[in-house]
Amino acid sequence: MITVASFYALALCVPPVLRIPQSPDEMVQRAAMAVVRASKAGVQRQVVKVVVPDDLRTYKVFGAVEISGTSAPEDLDPWPGGLKQQFPIALALGRSLLQGATGASESAVTDQVLDAEDACGLILAQGNTPAEDAACVLFAGTDQLGQLEQVDKMAEGRLLCLLNPQFRRLQDFSLWQRGKAKATYFDRDYQITYSFEELACRGEDITLVHEYGLGWQAFIRLDDQNTEGLPLHEGCLPERPDYKWLEAQINAQHPQPRWARMLNEVDTKGLRFMRDNENLSG
Repeated sequence: MITVASFYALALCVPPVLRIPQSPDEMVQRAAMAVVRASKAGVQRQVVKVVVPDDLRTYKVFGAVEISGTSAPEDLDPWPGGLKQQFPIALALGRSLLQGATGASESAVTDQVLDAEDACGLILAQGNTPAEDAACVLFAGTDQLGQLEQVDKMAEGRLLCLLNPQFRRLQDFSLWQRGKAKATYFDRDYQITYSFEELACRGEDITLVHEYGLGWQAFIRLDDQNTEGLPLHEGCLPERPDYKWLEAQINAQHPQPRWARMLNEVDTKGLRFMRDNENLSG
């Protein structure tokens, strides 16, 4: 079992290597270490962005129809329930994140709902001293500025993380919200200390990973079996790469588009269902 002291030592001495997390546990652990490094450097207002794992639960819609969380590649919407479906899974991630970042025991971490309609929650961790207490707001949106302002005052001088906030720019807020948004968020020196993002660029699966003190790394996954991905550049980038830069790297390093690679695979190996049948018959 890793002690709090050894966890902090590991967080501060992590090697400068970024990789795609291979499990939710690894993702949360890396995020917690980045939060610790930033906190030790004096960053008390942090943003953490993670990928919420697939929902594998069986649950009911309106108490009548049983359905399962979807995760197949062909699904148009793997989260038909939106943030409300993601909330209990993301809440567990947030609790583990604060536990790892503060060293608090499981019983010292509590949570509550800030806005049920928008699935916004609050997680609190009690540290060894009041100065080590921390808070985390989950799924903060443009309509939760009042709640965020209250939490910010409550956590004055202590760590406050926003986990997967639902806004990025001042333009995401309405004109009459922007003054309060600047005072509550944009002028509060929030920094992204950990980010694990999945996106599409030129039809390719791209993953961006960022950790405080290390920088940004972009990976390309050329097929569904390649979970670790291939880096699109050497070393770490100081800023988050934009779409045009990513597209240029893909075109230079992997000029053959995904659909062409799939056609080549069919030409050389045959259709996938035929290959499966051959493997079964063999």
